[in-house]
Amino acid sequence: MPKQATPAEQLPTGVPRLDRVLGGGIPRGALVVIIGVPGSGKTTLAAQIAFTVAKRGQNVLILTALSEPTNKLIAHIKPFGFYEPKLVGGAVQVLSLLQVLPEGLTATAEQILAMVRKFKTQLVVLDGFRGMYEGDRQVALQARAFLYRLGTTLDALGVTTIVTSEAEPHDPTLYPETTTADIIIGLNYHLFGARHRRELEVIKVRGGVPLSGLHTFTISSVGVSVFPQFEELMIADLASTPDAVSVQANLTSMRERVGFDIPELDGLLEGGVHRATSTVLAGSLGTGKTLLALHFALAGVRRGEPVVYVSLREMRDQLEMAVEAFSIGPEFKQALADGTLTLLELPAININPDIFAEHLLATLEETQAQRLVIDSLAEIERAVSRGIDPSRLEDYLAALLITLHQRQITALLVKETTKVIAPSLDFSTDPLAVLAENVLLLQQVPYHGLLHRVISVLKQRYSAHDAALREFLIAPPGGIRVLGPFETETGLLEGTASEQEQQRQARMNG
Repeated sequence: MPKQATPAEQLPTGVPRLDRVLGGGIPRGALVVIIGVPGSGKTTLAAQIAFTVAKRGQNVLILTALSEPTNKLIAHIKPFGFYEPKLVGGAVQVLSLLQVLPEGLTATAEQILAMVRKFKTQLVVLDGFRGMYEGDRQVALQARAFLYRLGTTLDALGVTTIVTSEAEPHDPTLYPETTTADIIIGLNYHLFGARHRRELEVIKVRGGVPLSGLHTFTISSVGVSVFPQFEELMIADLASTPDAVSVQANLTSMRERVGFDIPELDGLLEGGVHRATSTVLAGSLGTGKTLLALHFALAGVRRGEPVVYVSLREMRDQLEMAVEAFSIGPEFKQALADGTLTLLELPAININPDIFAEHLLATLEETQAQRLVIDSLAEIERAVSRGIDPSRLEDYLAALLITLHQRQITALLVKETTKVIAPSLDFSTDPLAVLAENVLLLQQVPYHGLLHRVISVLKQRYSAHDAALREFLIAPPGGIRVLGPFETETGLLEGTASEQEQQRQARMNG
């Protein structure tokens, strides 16, 4: 097996998170092939790497074949944030092979090597390689030899080579590129429903351990950004098992209780949920999920815990209006002002689950959060289910809960249920409810012509809990108040419990 490059021998790409996907970067002297259909971002990606290398004081040679002339290539990359005009003509040489190509691939290789020596180049980008031989079978047979000779010679000189080629990443006719390359990066660009999607795939890394699968990437004004597939990232992180000391520290922390500062509710939970566990807060519209989630968040703020509140439905002004009638309203504004509560506003429009995960983890790291609220996770579940592989939902949710537990974050995950009035709800097949340690259910039940709000603890792992149904009220200034067992109108809870038990028995027998 070829020796894996040490960190000092790795060439950082400068593309956010691409090095992580590649398993560390690009080994010095490697031959890298970037394959993708027209418009997939091959030239942009290669140019971004080239300018990153040049900004570190190394010389770069960008050669165009038949893909586009040099002036068009420069015009193409000029709008991006990575472009530095003062480097062009100096550390970055952009030249065309159009004049030498008619002389054949052997003469072209000699010309490239001569330019490398002349400019003392550390990185060569050959843009549009397939245009050099496509449509000519005889030339195609020489292409593999051309790349082999060019790659091995440049490797001996310590020069890294990046080649872009226009094709489907798994096109079987790509043998000239794929057999000689050390690294193959495939760029997928396709229409999915009414939207375009971009995914990056590391098809091959000789002697390396890349992240497998498809990874989201975007092209914006700054250039290319890669967002690793969340599950694969989690698997790679789990490869380094924590030592016994870390495990013991986690166990000690988990014995601590984390409450809502609502006495009757904390009593149902035997003092609160365990730290570093995840709680699903399920309920239909109008049951008070967001208000209860804000109670949980501010309970953490009162204890000096950094808290992150992810809002996928309401903006800051909407949340402030929702709580201004309650005593927690001023607390909420003050916590936002002093930074003890971080509000991450992400409108539920065209959400990408891997981009969401990257933003979330970066925010948790930056704030050193101890509590997290996501309101609501239904939008994330919907984004995964509508993606290219809906079957990844359970793995995605498992990865999310594991990474929160590893970071010792106590999470409250709000989940929308579909039934507004629900005497019985079945969570046995819901992946989030199955994976989470705790499940709280908010319901609206009809009684004597009125809707009453009821809360219950469906599940609390690692602890006993009170399984009784409890009515709760939402009223200023206190906000949510869970009633004691003798404060509720006689017959309301008994009738609801009886109806739910009948529904449960019917499901078991049906």
